[in-house]
Amino acid sequence: MFSALHELSSLVSLPANLRDNRVILERTSHSQIPADNHRYDLMRNPKPQPKDKCKVSIPQELRESMREAHEIIQDAERDPEENPIDFGDAIQVGAICGGRIGSTKRPFQFTYFPVGDTQRGRWFLNLHVTEIEDIADGVMTDITMFCCTSSDCRCKFRDESDTCFFCDYEDDIETAALKEKLNELVNTVASKEEFVAGYLKIKPNATSVSLIGDYNPIEGIGERLGWFSSSEAQQLIDQIRSESENTR
Repeated sequence: MFSALHELSSLVSLPANLRDNRVILERTSHSQIPADNHRYDLMRNPKPQPKDKCKVSIPQELRESMREAHEIIQDAERDPEENPIDFGDAIQVGAICGGRIGSTKRPFQFTYFPVGDTQRGRWFLNLHVTEIEDIADGVMTDITMFCCTSSDCRCKFRDESDTCFFCDYEDDIETAALKEKLNELVNTVASKEEFVAGYLKIKPNATSVSLIGDYNPIEGIGERLGWFSSSEAQQLIDQIRSESENTR
């Protein structure tokens, strides 16, 4: 099952064409994406909203991405040690990011980041390997999803119980205050390095996970400054902390 927490984690790392050129998000995530369902340092209060059950057509972009994903899964079956897929961002191709999580009926979890709608247009897919193959081959042309009903959100979920980061949670006082500080910071920085430096002043004990978790939901920042991989985030945190210590 996907949750708003997984939605954030799905943005930790993304396929290169998504991350570098932002043809899309989204996915970190999904991408991805480490399957870390901790909500980092922010707390949000759940307030689930009803979703519409809809049968939606599978876009060509998603079909092509699933074709690549299926090839990776086949490689993993032949040589699992050389081609591991059992973590949240193991498969990063096209416009999707995900991997095989556990041994449920539909163990493959993917976030799909549609071009031009990578924030509030994401799809969260739980799939069996046969469904991946059927999508890739064009046998499966539509899929039943549970869709957000808010006028400004187009996120879609495979399971009715899944939660949307944008629609199904509300901020507590501490989170709202942090968001205000982050929004002020965003207006003063011109690079990821500057953002991290300012972020560490707000949250001195931040980790790469909390950094990415707070950074990715900020509207427009990824398109403007670029997205973090987990390793890059930690490298910048360590670098800025070291520079700060050397100037004391």
